[in-house]
Amino acid sequence: MTRRANGEAIRAIREALGIRQDAMAARVGITKSQLSKVEHGANGASPEVMRKLADELSVTLDAITYPAPAAVTA
Repeated sequence: MTRRANGEAIRAIREALGIRQDAMAARVGITKSQLSKVEHGANGASPEVMRKLADELSVTLDAITYPAPAAVTA
């Protein structure tokens, strides 16, 4: 899966849960700028950060690394 698709899935799930970008970044130990770059596909995230994102979003790691098309467009 591409970084862009991963980022779109992260963003879609985060927004659906009503979590602000700065709050999510703080929860996983990265800056808001770093999270923004991940969500826009400009940068990838380390496996550790991806696991933390999945945990905070209450989804499996597969849900954000191999998102279904519906998750990306939600």
